[in-house]
Amino acid sequence: MMRILCQIIGSVFAIFGMAGLVLPVPFGLIIGMALLVVGLLFLIPTTPMVTRWVRRARTKAAWFDRGMSNMTDRLPATYRRIFKQTEIDIYEWR
Repeated sequence: MMRILCQIIGSVFAIFGMAGLVLPVPFGLIIGMALLVVGLLFLIPTTPMVTRWVRRARTKAAWFDRGMSNMTDRLPATYRRIFKQTEIDIYEWR
């Protein structure tokens, strides 16, 4: 039950975050990124598919990997552990 609730909450935050990135709203980029991060914090531990998707995105886009690494370094330790699951090795770059 808790896993399903986390997936629903994470999905809602991630959808609103992606919408905030593309819609022309004031401070959309900042709010969109914040909501997307919160959504990923809910989805990565509960959904293996999202973890694989984020790892794949980090291997293909260097800017995304740098952004996730910078964000991971600034998060508190409890949340940092969640994003560490998606880090890639140097040998995984394509």
